[in-house]
Amino acid sequence: MNADSDDLMVPINSIPFSVIQLDHQGIITGCNGWAERFSGYCLAEIKGQPIEILLPDKFTDAHVKFRDNYQRGSDVMSGVRNVVLLSKSKELLNCTIKISEVADGYIAYLMDSLLKISNDDKTINEQAYLPHNIESLTLSKHTHKILNSIEEAFWEWNIMEGTLLYSAQVMAMLGYHAESFLGPLSFCEKSLKQEDLASLNRQAKAHCLGEIPCIDLTLSITTEQGATKWLTVFGKIMEYKGELAYKMFGSVKDITAQHQLVEKLKERNNYLLLAESLNKSGHWRLDCIENTLYWSTELYKIHGVDPTNYRPKVNTALDFYLVEEQAKVRNYVDNAIANKQGFYFKSAIKNQQGKKIKVECVGEVELNTAGDVVGIFGVFKDITQSETIFEKLKLLAMVNYTIKVPVFFIDDKDNVVYQDLTPNTADSSSVLFNYINFSITDYLAFKRKAKACGQLKETHISFDQYNSVFDLSVTYEADEGIFIWIVENVTEQFRKDQQQLISNRLALLGNTFGNVSHDINNVLGVALGATEMLEIKFAQGERDISTYIERVKNAIDKGKSVTERLLAFTRKPTIKMVRFDPIQDIIDNQYLFKQLLLSTIDFRINTNEVCCEIKFPQGEFINILLNLVLNSQDAIRERGLIGQIEISANLNKEQNLEIHVKDSGVGIEQSNLTKVFDPFYSSKSVNKGNGIGLANVYSTIYKHNGHIQVEGHGSLGGAHFTLVFKCRVLKNPPIKAPIATKSQLNMKGKRVLILDDEISIAEFVSLYLENEGVKTQHTDNKVDLINILATEQPFDIFITDMILPDISGREAAELVKAKFPDIRIFSISGYIAEEDKQWNYPVLRKPFNSKELANFLIENN
Repeated sequence: MNADSDDLMVPINSIPFSVIQLDHQGIITGCNGWAERFSGYCLAEIKGQPIEILLPDKFTDAHVKFRDNYQRGSDVMSGVRNVVLLSKSKELLNCTIKISEVADGYIAYLMDSLLKISNDDKTINEQAYLPHNIESLTLSKHTHKILNSIEEAFWEWNIMEGTLLYSAQVMAMLGYHAESFLGPLSFCEKSLKQEDLASLNRQAKAHCLGEIPCIDLTLSITTEQGATKWLTVFGKIMEYKGELAYKMFGSVKDITAQHQLVEKLKERNNYLLLAESLNKSGHWRLDCIENTLYWSTELYKIHGVDPTNYRPKVNTALDFYLVEEQAKVRNYVDNAIANKQGFYFKSAIKNQQGKKIKVECVGEVELNTAGDVVGIFGVFKDITQSETIFEKLKLLAMVNYTIKVPVFFIDDKDNVVYQDLTPNTADSSSVLFNYINFSITDYLAFKRKAKACGQLKETHISFDQYNSVFDLSVTYEADEGIFIWIVENVTEQFRKDQQQLISNRLALLGNTFGNVSHDINNVLGVALGATEMLEIKFAQGERDISTYIERVKNAIDKGKSVTERLLAFTRKPTIKMVRFDPIQDIIDNQYLFKQLLLSTIDFRINTNEVCCEIKFPQGEFINILLNLVLNSQDAIRERGLIGQIEISANLNKEQNLEIHVKDSGVGIEQSNLTKVFDPFYSSKSVNKGNGIGLANVYSTIYKHNGHIQVEGHGSLGGAHFTLVFKCRVLKNPPIKAPIATKSQLNMKGKRVLILDDEISIAEFVSLYLENEGVKTQHTDNKVDLINILATEQPFDIFITDMILPDISGREAAELVKAKFPDIRIFSISGYIAEEDKQWNYPVLRKPFNSKELANFLIENN
């Protein structure tokens, strides 16, 4: 029920806030519809009642005392206070109130409730009736952080709750203190003209219904001080609850200066003097009644025509624009007349001499007293020079990029001064935060790094646990004070690469396991046979059994080598760039190459004593060679089972490292050489390959500044691949550490505690150390370990297994460190996860012999 305006002392129904009218005794005499919805009472229910009907019981006395003050004419009414009201449904509502005195009483202006308070809230007290500042309402920490970290005017509309959060910059534009403020929708309505408010409401409704992609309009406001400003408002829904729009986020830009320029030009009769004072800009006027067009002198210069011979007309003026721009410019003019709204755009023309000129144009409609459009007045400016600067910056930033990606030009004060979006994102907001989902903290960190080093590049970076992945480049141009952000969403390609990496490694593992199992069985056969021979010879009384013991040890060493190579291969390769000796890496992995190849293929390595280091992901280096070698084997099998594969290395005349992979297979036809690195291209027989391997090799090589070349037929008859890496040539090979001898252990008199769930290993370590003069104690379980620690005997060193049935190596180390804080800790393990970066103690791999144990203790002592 709305209030009856005949009963009210002033027309309060037009006020966009909750308003209650009182007489001098504090009796309610009227209210508007906003107050009815706010309190839950209709006018008939509260009219004639004291204002205390809307107050909780415990606040009544405090308010009566306050009312006595303002009845005596106290100046307390001039302030704005936070108060707690009681709705008809007995709900406590927190709001702000301002009281104004009128001829027949008072008017109380209430801000809508922004915070529901439960009846048992113990924090409410009579201090709610003391004066407070209206800007002190609570902001969410997240929004507060965003709005105060970016020096732009932003706002956030909670559609469900009907509240608007204004940044400090917006509040300053409206004429208030530059502090963030949370208020109802009606707060800004008093600053807008009715027609502008109607346009804003229409666009908001159309955007919520999905009819338009965003809110984007220009309107005028009246500030708190009565000044007029012109603003461009942009808004876009950023959050949904179910299918309903929940939050809208937007920005505000003050274009008063540009608009005032147009206004001055309209007000002054001498257009020419003001236009000529502008730098490479002129003004124009379209008379919509007479359909005539006026140009200032500067516009003739920009278009390259003589004002004595050329008369501008609407149609002929459009002919100066590039063909693809003409329809767009015509639409700007037609929409301005139809919607009675100004416009702004950038475009390009060709002047009379055929020179391309980049221009910007701002137009404002002229209305008669009846509200009809009678003309359009505007400013036209040559921006070729400034746009050329941005294009140069853009080209500079696009170095090493082969595809078009979004580019943002943001100045030192975080204002977007220019942006270039791809066609796929052309409908999106130009706000950087709408494209890449990083935080303000990340944004500021990237700015600091780019400013410090000039340019910052990050590949495969994610801010949401790899739901989306980006390649990001930030370049700082100090002369212009511009940050150039280049952002490419590579999520889809990243996922494909990860899946293909897994697929390739599984395929290689399938080829590897058959040969590895054969080798392990051979090793076990040798060890088992030698052990049985030991039993027979010992039973026969033979004492010289050292030959058979050596056979067992050799078999175990071979088995250890097989498992180490297999573990190294199955681990995910690191993408960390490191310096390493590639030739030594090939030699160390030659066993793996041989395991993958048929026994009928002659595999050779010829390094020509090359000694150098390269900077490359070490795990990927061997994978690339494995891929090429397996391709060579497939090429040989196209001819038969017998063939030859050779890996060789040399330094070229530029002192770069060249690694060659040659084979005697079928080779590659000349017409196919340009296709071999294309994804999904394969010349192999059906079911022999999917064409992904060489594409991944090519991508990995070039991503890390290497090169790959291919010849269809090399010196062995088949294909010849050449990998080229920048390298650092070493004059002499790295000197390997000398092998430690038994006398270097030097641990005599030390006390060592040993823990291993394999008691035979614990006994072996204990026996060896006892033989070196070390005092030891060993166990294979947690209970005995705790019992040993409970004794008073001290220990200098603790050697522990990493994985035990009843305790982990980490837990065991913590128990021992608690008793002996200064004890040295070593560990032994058959396997430790590569990703376990928290283990800070040296690890000796199982199995090991006495020499390896001694070297390990010496190197880490």
